Amino acid sequence: MRAIFAFLAALLLGGMAIALIGQSPFEAYRALWEGSLGSPDALLKTLGQATPLLLTGIAVMIGLSVGLFNIGAEGQMAIGGLLGAVVAASVPSVLAVPLGLLCGALGGACWAWLPAWLKLKRGAHEVITAILLNYVARNLTRWLATVPLKDPSGQAPQTTEVHATLPRLLEGHDVHAGLLLGLIAVGSIAWALTRTVWGYETRLVGQTPEAARAAGVRVDVVTLRAFLLSGALAGLAGAVVVLGVVPFHRFPADFYGIGYGFDGLGVALLAGSQAWAVLPAALLFGALGAGADQMSFATETPKQLAQVVQALLILGLSARFALQTHKKRKAPRV
Repeated sequence: MRAIFAFLAALLLGGMAIALIGQSPFEAYRALWEGSLGSPDALLKTLGQATPLLLTGIAVMIGLSVGLFNIGAEGQMAIGGLLGAVVAASVPSVLAVPLGLLCGALGGACWAWLPAWLKLKRGAHEVITAILLNYVARNLTRWLATVPLKDPSGQAPQTTEVHATLPRLLEGHDVHAGLLLGLIAVGSIAWALTRTVWGYETRLVGQTPEAARAAGVRVDVVTLRAFLLSGALAGLAGAVVVLGVVPFHRFPADFYGIGYGFDGLGVALLAGSQAWAVLPAALLFGALGAGADQMSFATETPKQLAQVVQALLILGLSARFALQTHKKRKAPRV
């Protein structure tokens, strides 16, 4: 219910911003709906936008389940995307997609290891270290795609083109098998969190780490596993974007700016503690992204205002998460 209230508040504030620039909020939101969910083609576009958000959303949600805020998903996604592109372009076509996806996931997990290690061994806050590593990932991947790994046959700063890509689910549309990977990931994590010992320990550590230790749970091990899995899914999202139908097929130097990792924060916060809720949350954020162009074309409203609605939604949900965490820390120990 609070998530719904936060969404409605974001729509209201976004509508006020649209009115301030002299446009009709009702017409803008109508165009947004038509461009995202108002027709079969629009829905397929939304599904394409939501595909990487399923993976980054469930990635951040796993971190939240164990009590950590993986704000480094964007950097992990960039590392995974670069490794996926380089490996897929270097192996035979029959192995390109599976090895590219696997190496992307491994790259994201490796990039998530450092903030997790600093958290567990040095007490460094994962938000600070992950944010700093996002900048490192951005500049490292930009340099690699511009200099040592640049495609020698072209002038643009990008890696060699990948010829084997994820297959389309519908001919003529940009919905590919990455959507199935996202659905499988969300379904598997939702099942594991509620039906397995790993899920029980993960949720127990996230809710009451002291009680988990008293029950014999190895808190550090559970925390590290969850954070590495979170990074692996974010890295997999990067590889899915690179190996998808459009627009990449290679890793460009400005890949970091696509924003799916940061949008995954909003998806996870909107989903709350329910992994299955990542599905509608990713669809919502995908709809906002897919409908922005139609809103801009039909009403002359800057499409960046859809990003304003996303940002307001993330701010509201982040505030709720911070208050819940503060109350949990202030709760008296029994």
